[in-house]
Amino acid sequence: MKFCYQCGHVTAGKPLFCTFCGRTFDVKLCPRLHANPRFADVCSQCGSRELSRPQPKVALWWRVLAFLLQIALGSFLVFLTLEFVAGILKTEFVQNAIVVLGLLLMALWAVWIVLPEWLRKLLHRLLRRKEERHER
Repeated sequence: MKFCYQCGHVTAGKPLFCTFCGRTFDVKLCPRLHANPRFADVCSQCGSRELSRPQPKVALWWRVLAFLLQIALGSFLVFLTLEFVAGILKTEFVQNAIVVLGLLLMALWAVWIVLPEWLRKLLHRLLRRKEERHER
């Protein structure tokens, strides 16, 4: 999706030029659609002097402002997400569930460590075969 700074319209996909005003996005195109830098006077591949007009260049301070706005909004969303997760974790039910899951995980690791090496390899092979059957 591209935004045209000439006419203010958004064009879906990855277009070479704006469908409303015909301006190209940051390049000049010849009739054969060879891309050239915006300061070119002649096509670097076919030599044509008929080049399209690119959209107006965006001022640096606008790009910096847009970047800072994206950073600020992203930081705000991360903050809200962390506050939401912290709020959920404060409930007693969730805390108890996390403790139970942690204890269960510790018990499974303890059982895995105690198993003999040959049994661990056998279980590993069986699980791998089961995964391969499901992939087919």
